[in-house]
This record gives sequence, structure tokens and C-alpha cells, in this order.
Amino acid sequence: MIRTLHCSTNTTNYNLCLEHKVAGFTHRGPVEGDIIYLLYKNGKKSLCGARFVLDQITDEKPWDDADNYVLCYSIKDIEYCKFFDMSFLSEFGGKYWPLMFMQGAKAFKDKKAIAKLDELFTANKVEERTYPIEQIAESEDDEEDYSEEERKKIEKAVPDAEIKIMGTFQTINFRNETDSFRGLEKLVSENFFKLFPNYPEEHTILISENRLFKTQQKKETVIGESRIPDALMITFDKNREIPLRISLVEYECYGEGKLKTSEKSKYMNSHIIPQLMQFASSFSTITDKTTRDNTISDWIEKIETTGIDIQKVTKWMKELNPEIQEAFVISQFEKELKKAFNGNIHVYLIIDELSPEQKETIKNIIAAFKLETGQPIIFDSNIVRLVQKINFVDSNFEYGLTAQ
Repeated sequence: MIRTLHCSTNTTNYNLCLEHKVAGFTHRGPVEGDIIYLLYKNGKKSLCGARFVLDQITDEKPWDDADNYVLCYSIKDIEYCKFFDMSFLSEFGGKYWPLMFMQGAKAFKDKKAIAKLDELFTANKVEERTYPIEQIAESEDDEEDYSEEERKKIEKAVPDAEIKIMGTFQTINFRNETDSFRGLEKLVSENFFKLFPNYPEEHTILISENRLFKTQQKKETVIGESRIPDALMITFDKNREIPLRISLVEYECYGEGKLKTSEKSKYMNSHIIPQLMQFASSFSTITDKTTRDNTISDWIEKIETTGIDIQKVTKWMKELNPEIQEAFVISQFEKELKKAFNGNIHVYLIIDELSPEQKETIKNIIAAFKLETGQPIIFDSNIVRLVQKINFVDSNFEYGLTAQ
């Protein structure tokens, strides 16, 4: 499929996409192998300066507004061109060509438009990357405010511009974190890979054996908090400097027991944040090296004895070293795990409610803990809510409405 990825006027995000070789989408739809034309907006013009092929799904999100991107891919086969204006697409889409070709990174369906786009890119192709020029300021809001009559014309000209609803849902509370039937941890862990496609199962090992991994510390860095994460996740991306990443997973849930804002705030400050700090401190340089090394050795041994998928591990190691012999796969895996524990650790919170302000605060706190390589420990989070069906409309559509 041919698609566009529009960065709007955010040239920083445009540049980060190419520098980190990763593409982020605010809508689902793009798949591995799609050809993407990268755009940015200057004044009223949408300009193209690069194209690439989507590679594997990744959880890399180098942008400041990372939360906006529900789907991210690593990219390959990057080509550059002198910037050219995309308004030629009006030849194929008429007045509403931006809605037809650029809204939501939808796939191009017009073969003539695809051919013309390729022709223009090839004609402007260059070997070296071109950079976005200084923005032309606009005095008015970029958003269109269509009249009802205009909306009807758009719906007729571009039928898929309108969001069509699959069903309606009611948000309900989890009972708590650990309930056997309506607990956040149980439901999330059982549906993890369906819930978080940015962690593809073929590139992820999730060890959900609660209380298996305990850090070894001479004293509690944060008094009264557990040193045992709820789960351990290992992800693999051959394109990262350190291919393996260790995520210390913590499930938290306000549920039915903490409904007041004051209760939630107190629990966040007195338990959740100290708990996450405890995890981060365990592998940070604030804990002495001998203790950290003992914890790492113990955890690697436990990882290897929990019944991990050896075929998956073998595939990962062969992607890093195609010549590796079977007998050396495990020892190489151990070396890569040690690198990850010393330089690529994330603290990952899965919770039923988290404000942007809370997330930013925790992110800054966790980043203060440095690993042996000097890299900060990174904070990740996902908000998961439980919803109940109100009415099911049409399974062919993608979107749903949820009442809180």
C-alpha cells in the first residue's frame, strides 16, 4: 500500500522520524511493507521530502508528543528528494483531495495518483537528505469549519472521511488490581498482546509470574515498598544500540475502592511513585555495583528457567549474528541480557487512570536514576479501562464511542 505520513508544521518530528528511523501513526491501518511518503506543512503547502518502507512494529517513540502515536514502525529503504508540493493530487481528488489522500494515513486507491506521485518523487530524487525550510506563519487556524451543506458534499465525494461507529460502550471500574474475575492485572496479562500490538509477540517475552523477581539490596532505598515487580518484559529490536530491553512491569488499579480524587492522589504519592522509584533504584548506580551484579545474575538465571521460548531467543540471536551456532545461543543471550540490565531498562506502569501531569512527574523522577552506562531509566505507561457493550452497530467499522 502507498500512504502519506503528515507531520503538519512540526519539523522537529519530521526530522526525528528520519534520524531515529521510526514512523509513528495516530491511527491504526498501516502495515509492514507499506511505502510511506513523509510530508510536512509550510504555509498552505504540504511538501514531500522523503519516502521509506515500513519495517517491524516498534515501541520506540522519540517524539515529545509520543502519546499521540498508537502505532509505530521502524523504517528501511529511505530515499530523499527535493521538496515538492503535494497539491497536484487535486487532479485526482478534486477540491477535497487532502481528505482523500492524507487524512489518517489512509491507503491510496487511485492508481493514476500513485503513478504521478512516484513520477514526481523520482524526478526530484537526491542522494542527500533535504531539510525542512523555515516555516511560513499562518494568521488563522488551520482547522476547517465546514457548514452542514459542505459536510454533505464531502461525505459524498470522500465517503471514508466520516467516522463510522462500530458500537457504543460504557466504562466500568475494575474491581481492583488482583481480583480473579475483574482484576486489572489478570485481564491485562491474559490479553496483553491483543491489547498492546506495539509489543509484537514474536519480539517480546512477557514473564507474568508474580513475585518471581526480587532485587537484592542491603537496605530499602524507599522504605516500606516492595522490590518485586508484577512482571518482567523483554523486548528485542535488532536496530537498537542495545537490542534487548528490560521492562519492570507494575500493575496498579484504583478500581472500586478509590473513587475520590483525594484518595487517588494519596495512593499515587504514598505508594505508586515510591514503588516505581524502588524498582528504578535497584539497577541504578545509587545501589552499589556488587549488589546490582548479584541481582542481575539472579534474574538472568530465573529468566532462563521460566520456560522461555528457546526458538524465539534463537531467532533473535541469529538476527544479531547469522553465523552463531546453536550451542552458543544461550551464552550470547546472557551477554545481551547483561547489556540490557546495564544500559536499557524501563519502568512500565499499567494503570486504570493517569493524568498527563502525573505521567510527566513520574517520567522526570525515574529519569533521575542512571544506569551503569550513564543512560537514564525510562518510564513507560499505559492506561487500561474496562468497558461494557451498550449497543453493537456494525463490525465492519473501526471506531467506538465510550461513555465514562
